[in-house]
Amino acid sequence: MKKINILLAVGMMLSVLSCKKTENLDREIVGLGGDKWPPSDLDNWLTSTFSPYNMDIKYRWDGSDLDVSKTMIPPNVDRVKPTMETVKLGWIDVYTAEAGEAFIKQFAPRQYVLVGSLKYNGTTVTLGEAEGGNKVTLYNINNFDKTNATIVKPVLKTIHHEFTHILNQTVNFSKEYPLITPGGYTSDWNNTTMASANAAGFITEYAQAAPGEDFAEMVSVMLTEGKASYNAKVDNIVEVKLDSIPDPLNPPFIIAREKPNATAQAFIRKKEANVITYFKQSFGIEFPRLQNRTNYAIAQNAPVALSGLFGNRRQFTSLTVDPVTMPGMSSAFLSTWNTAKTGMAAIGYIPKSFTLFFYPRAGELVLRLNFSNAAGTNYLAHFAYKVAYDASRNLTLTYVRRDGNANVIAPGLVALTNYLTTGSFGVSWRYDSNFLEFGQMTKTTDPNSFFFGNLGAIKY
Repeated sequence: MKKINILLAVGMMLSVLSCKKTENLDREIVGLGGDKWPPSDLDNWLTSTFSPYNMDIKYRWDGSDLDVSKTMIPPNVDRVKPTMETVKLGWIDVYTAEAGEAFIKQFAPRQYVLVGSLKYNGTTVTLGEAEGGNKVTLYNINNFDKTNATIVKPVLKTIHHEFTHILNQTVNFSKEYPLITPGGYTSDWNNTTMASANAAGFITEYAQAAPGEDFAEMVSVMLTEGKASYNAKVDNIVEVKLDSIPDPLNPPFIIAREKPNATAQAFIRKKEANVITYFKQSFGIEFPRLQNRTNYAIAQNAPVALSGLFGNRRQFTSLTVDPVTMPGMSSAFLSTWNTAKTGMAAIGYIPKSFTLFFYPRAGELVLRLNFSNAAGTNYLAHFAYKVAYDASRNLTLTYVRRDGNANVIAPGLVALTNYLTTGSFGVSWRYDSNFLEFGQMTKTTDPNSFFFGNLGAIKY
């Protein structure tokens, strides 16, 4: 009993002593107030660039912003500015140019969060996501390169996709949109292929997830691909079976060609028209101009060589030239065209336009001339050329053969056919004052001798 009393006494003394110790309980508790850094040059740039649009860019690591069940890493600081420069150029600036600053200030998300790695979801990955129109998270920042179009396009596509969702929260797309391909939506979209999705009337696999995703995918693909590439993508949706047709350049042989999937193409074209109408009626935005500007913005820092995209079974298989309606042709080419017009008139015909397209037979390019007689009856003539490339993919054309109509008009068309077979041509992009995109062919020996036209994917 005595021992217990002693222990109690000692305990009471310690308690009394501890109560006499004084502490400042108003001081800040370390670790609960958040870390703070003096603003860096990057911070100052982000603030001055994005604060006018009521946007905050967050790149310093904060796990509370992210899904704690996922393994992700912070962004490398040196990738932050190039990423956000691209975001401004390819999203903010194009909308500002077409809809004004007030539009972006009103609808832009209030915060961007940047993450260094991808967000993995089993068999799929997430490049970006939006939360209630207030926050957008961009992943995979550590692999960003603003000069590489294969990296830039997916980032801008993600931003335009998520921004479309924000716009749809203000004004939803039409009730008719989901009825264009009602039976194609599925939660199992990630187990399909691009070819299957396209054949069902969807621009991407993810577009099959839901009508809202379908609409956002249409908008983002149309914007980031640009008019020419988007049209080629749709035109290249073909049926698996082959369609045999007579070969007019080598009768009576038969050639096999891929048959366009007219039904799938019509579905996507209907969705395209719906998108254009939505932007015009809901926000007064001319979507084709927005599309041209976005595509041009991407090309400014991340150009893609057209020479690698134009050819047999490539993205672009044709170039259609109309010297009458397309101002800006070189004087050297116009002189050639006018000489050809005079020569054609001498034998009773009028040249209107022409298309250069790659023939199903590998290594051949065809000149298809659209012309008429004095009575206004239209005809087509075909001249085939063998194509040879040098190390820079400059192409040289060598005459091979022609069809019956070409035999008739050949004497009057000598100026044009000689122009095409003299020297080699470089293939490059051309943009006009409205940011419209064309393909241009330029004499390698004379940069002032060129013609240009609309790129396409003709199925012969």
